[in-house]
Amino acid sequence: MARDNPPPLALITGGTSGIGYAIAEKFAQIGYELIITGRDQERGQAKAHFLTSTFDIHCEFVALSNTDWTRYDTFIPLVRSRPLKVVVASAAIGLQAHLIDTPREEFDKLVQTNVVAPLYLVQTLASHFHAPASVILVSSDASIEGEQELGAYSVTKSALNMMGRMLALDLAPKGIRVNVVCPGDTLPGMRYLLRPGEVERSPDDHLTWPVPPRGRLGKAADTAELVAFLVSDRADFIVGSVMLVDGGSRAGRPDPRAKVQTLQN
Repeated sequence: MARDNPPPLALITGGTSGIGYAIAEKFAQIGYELIITGRDQERGQAKAHFLTSTFDIHCEFVALSNTDWTRYDTFIPLVRSRPLKVVVASAAIGLQAHLIDTPREEFDKLVQTNVVAPLYLVQTLASHFHAPASVILVSSDASIEGEQELGAYSVTKSALNMMGRMLALDLAPKGIRVNVVCPGDTLPGMRYLLRPGEVERSPDDHLTWPVPPRGRLGKAADTAELVAFLVSDRADFIVGSVMLVDGGSRAGRPDPRAKVQTLQN
């Protein structure tokens, strides 16, 4: 028998690891049913089972490459007649290389994954939201102040920010708010922010990261908390925003004399 007031539904791409999984877990805690996507069938099924059994919600896993948008229509029967309230585009890839040195095929792959795929996802599901609803695009602090060693990644994430603003203009009249979140350096790091030739990020990569002014590196839960706020009724007037979650890393250039003084003390 169908429930009179079924729980809200959130769809999260890249929802099996890192920030995407932290967002899924946060939504499960507050009572959302979930559809999560990822590349790894075994990991995805395990995460979906854990969320379902731990939080007494229903979580479905869809094995999907983020650029396989020919299969995005498979989401429609999963969300039809259900209150789709949130779509989070979290799946992304990166490349640790200067833009001038980025092979064309790698640049195309980054554009397709980080820009085109989120657009096609929102286009596919736009008519299936139960307004009021929200779209969250997960960008990066590298979209605000580009990083030379992440040249193509910085370019695609900057494009994603503008895309979020344009989608906000298109969808706000329909009761769908679009916002962009830009995490800074977040443990354990993006799984697919790789150097040329790597297939998975080194687990020790974070040891070289500078510590933000806040005094610690980011946690995936930091971004998940912001996302949960942005999709809530409390954020009803926040539309087309691009918000940093970076511990102050992009606030400005710290006084180098302060660091010298600290070292001397």
